Parts: sequence; C-alpha cells; structure tokens
Amino acid sequence: MPGIRRFALLLCMLVAAFVPAAAANATITTKTIEYGPYTIPAGAGDPHNHDAMGEIDNQIVTNIAKPCTGCTLIGVTPDLVYTDGTRATISTGPMLHHAMFTAQSSGKSDVTCAGKGPGLLGERFFASGDERTAVDLQSLPYGYKINSSETWNMVIHLMNWETISKTVKIKMTYKYGTGSDHTGRAPLRPVWLDQAQCSLDSLITVPEGLSDFHYDWKATFSGKLIAAAGHVHDHGVNDELTNESTGGTLLCNSVAGYGGPGYETFDGRKHISSMSVCTGNPIATISKNQTLRLHTIYNVPAGHGAIDNAMGIMIAYINPS
Repeated sequence: MPGIRRFALLLCMLVAAFVPAAAANATITTKTIEYGPYTIPAGAGDPHNHDAMGEIDNQIVTNIAKPCTGCTLIGVTPDLVYTDGTRATISTGPMLHHAMFTAQSSGKSDVTCAGKGPGLLGERFFASGDERTAVDLQSLPYGYKINSSETWNMVIHLMNWETISKTVKIKMTYKYGTGSDHTGRAPLRPVWLDQAQCSLDSLITVPEGLSDFHYDWKATFSGKLIAAAGHVHDHGVNDELTNESTGGTLLCNSVAGYGGPGYETFDGRKHISSMSVCTGNPIATISKNQTLRLHTIYNVPAGHGAIDNAMGIMIAYINPS
C-alpha cells in the first residue's frame, strides 16, 4: 500500500508539472501596429462630393510590419486614427476609402488574380473600408498562417473632405496564436471576390435605383467555408454570396449599417458604418468547380445620379481539403 500511495503521489506531481507547460505552449497574443503617418490633402468642404476631396489615391506601401512570424492570424480589427490616438472619422473629414493587405512569398499566390493586377503584390488576405469591419476567429479552430519568410504589402486610399489637411495613421490590431494554438489550427485560404476583379482600385459605376451586380468564381479547390465579410460604399445595401451550383444556396449575407458616432456629417447624411460578418464551422462545404456568385446590391435614391466610385467586394476564408 505505501508503494501504491508513493506511485500515485509521483504521478500527480508529474501531471501537475506537465499541464502548465502544455498550457504555456498555447498562447494568444494581441498586438497593435500603426502604419503612417499619412497627411491627406485638404478637400473642398463637401462630404458628399468625392471628386472634390483631398486624397491619397491607392498608394502602395511595401514590406510593412507584421505582427508575428511562424504564427496563425485569428483576428484583425482595423481603424483610422489621428496622431494623438483619437479616431479619425468622416464626421471630422478623413475617410478610410480602403486599405488592402497582401502576403508575398514563394508559397502563396492570390486565388483570383494570381500574377496580375493586385495579385502581383501577393495574396490578398484582408481589407477594410471606412466601416472598419473586424474579423475574429478565436473561437474557431482555424486561422491564416503567417510564414516566417513572407513579406506584407499594403495599398491605401485615404480621402478628406475638410478644407484643411489631416494627418492620420492606419491602426491595425492583430490577434494571433503561437505554440500549440498555432500548430493546432487548420489553415485558411482567402478568396477575394470583386465586381471589378483584378483592378487595383476595385471601382464600379452604380446607377440610380435598385441594382444587383454579379461576379462568379468557379472554385479552383474544395474546402470548408469558415468566414466571409463584404464591403460596399454609401447606398450599398448588402453583399450576398451564393452557390449557384446548388440552386443559388445562400452562403453569406453581409449587410451594411449606417450612422452612429463618427458616421454622421453636418449635412445630415448617415454614412456606412458597419458590415456584418458570417462565420461557421463550417458555413458550408465547397466542391471544386462549383460556381460561387457574389451579389452586390445598391439602392441609390432618384435624383442622386450614378455613383462612379462604388465597390462590391467580399473576402471568403476557406479551409482547403
């Protein structure tokens, strides 16, 4: 009996010593990186007239800082701030028209524009407009793998309607896993769906009234759809992703929200302030050669005139099989 008790005690000590070490090997870290500063020229004072805004138009910034290497990205929260750290929103002049992030390495290529247009900058894995949609996959066993050898690039388009220049930074808060939280997560491949696919500015012209634009992607690989989020401009209603090969099955409906603090201008207009995000484990299973369709819906009021700088984008994150 004493021998059994000693063995049991020794076993308990070994377990107690092992569990903290294993737990310590699984780490989730949050890190904020600010890119910039960037000074946006003065505009003409009209938040409704994009043609008269000051702008930094699709500036390519190469080899930007990454939050980590040999890790797994599981969350991104974008923002635009002044140099004192306060939020820079369209109510005070600046607008984050878009910021696009790409990863460039020998092991990565853009799914829908490999080797041409924005695909020359690498794999497009995240983007944000002025709505600043956050994506958080911490609760799901997936993530975007960041290789030790890859470099990141960024394309920014910043605008300012105020009659004085504004200096801002792009503030990105990253959440990533290391240790077993990195190795235990299945990889995600981002698929960029765009109504103006393979153009650097992604701009489309939207007429007055209700409209529905389509972009089809014939899946080049099979896998599980884990997350998706859309991007539209003012007067955009939503982005929908459907599987046309299964009778138009709805996979994601990313809906635009308007107004709220920072998103209302002096002229009484409420500007786009959010896009809903779809997540699931999985949302759906995609088979190679199936056709996924991006629907972009706008509803422009009569008398407004056509919008020539609209967008219709969705990034889908798929775990390849």
